[in-house]
Amino acid sequence: MIFIGIICLAVAAISYFRYLSMKNNKNQQDKETNANEAKWQRSLAIIFLILGIILVMYAIYLRKF
Repeated sequence: MIFIGIICLAVAAISYFRYLSMKNNKNQQDKETNANEAKWQRSLAIIFLILGIILVMYAIYLRKF
């Protein structure tokens, strides 16, 4: 379970870096689509971050008892 939590945290980091890349990319012609894609990546990063933290904390809790 801790392995799955670490994978979720890695996916969250990748999604956040993609969000920053899309947010800072000013060469795109269609900025509205780029903004929507950036918001979607940010939401995905938040979801996976929360899921990863919950899984890692739960796995640590189970190993102590």
